[in-house]
Amino acid sequence: MNHQIKADLHLHFDGSLPMEEAWKLVEKTGCNHENFIKSMQVDQNCHSLYDYLARFDTPLKLLQTEENLYKMAYALIKELDSQKLAYAEIRFAPMQHIKSGLSQRQVVKIMCQARKDAMLTSKIHVNYILCMMVLGEEKLTHDLNVETIQLAHEFSDQGIVAIDLAGAEGMAPMQDFQGLFQMAKELGLRYTIHAGESYGPENIAKAIEFGAERIGHGTSAIKDPHVMKLLKEKKIPLEICVTSNVNCEVVDQYESHPIRQYIDAGIIVLICTDNMTISNTNLECEYEKLMRYCSITAKEIEECQLNAIRYSFAEPLLKEQLINHK
Repeated sequence: MNHQIKADLHLHFDGSLPMEEAWKLVEKTGCNHENFIKSMQVDQNCHSLYDYLARFDTPLKLLQTEENLYKMAYALIKELDSQKLAYAEIRFAPMQHIKSGLSQRQVVKIMCQARKDAMLTSKIHVNYILCMMVLGEEKLTHDLNVETIQLAHEFSDQGIVAIDLAGAEGMAPMQDFQGLFQMAKELGLRYTIHAGESYGPENIAKAIEFGAERIGHGTSAIKDPHVMKLLKEKKIPLEICVTSNVNCEVVDQYESHPIRQYIDAGIIVLICTDNMTISNTNLECEYEKLMRYCSITAKEIEECQLNAIRYSFAEPLLKEQLINHK
């Protein structure tokens, strides 16, 4: 398998903190190491997306200062570089890091600085996706989400390449967020949308209607032939995160994941990790599991990885360089 073009397009910052570096931030507090690991990683007692989302509590507590944000963003980029990824799009929600007084702007600014500094001594190229959040009904996060859109536009020359909508899908109707994506479109922003993970295929159809260029997860697309047809005809890729889907019991086991059916149906599939630390995985682990449990061939994985570059939000010239290994 050609590892020179490994790329991860669905990777949450707060769910992917390098464990060793994160531990350095808390060990002086007298925290128990074993408990710390349990708070950061899922185990067999994880039985839903809500159990899974609880594992974000510890990292989010750590990521409330400029110093910690910088250290962890820098460490994650270096970790991805050590895994020999050529490209990654790391996503984070600025509003999740303002609980101790930082503004969303300060969060974005320090993250962009960490990216710039880490890439100086790395082979990997990293861009960011800013996440808007669903934390209940739309009005609860509306103003912060609008600010996130504005910041994505303002910092688009510093590695912010797109926006996303994340959080507990189904807490509010997807339709309620249409105005935000309209605003993003008017500003010329690109976007991917979490849809059809813990909710039905109607959310995927809605995300496509909003103009999403990619779909985060899309696990339930298999339930609706019309949505399958839309994805294929419009060439909208699914950012597939198999281990995460099993952890959240979106699918009950690897063997029952619809990824094989998606590939057979001609839908573009991108292999992603979602949350490397929470799911205790990386791209190599995902490849192995797909080959072992889902009948995906090494050649198909290569094609998925080429597609990850083709359908990334990177500049066309960078895509060309990555594909040609320059």
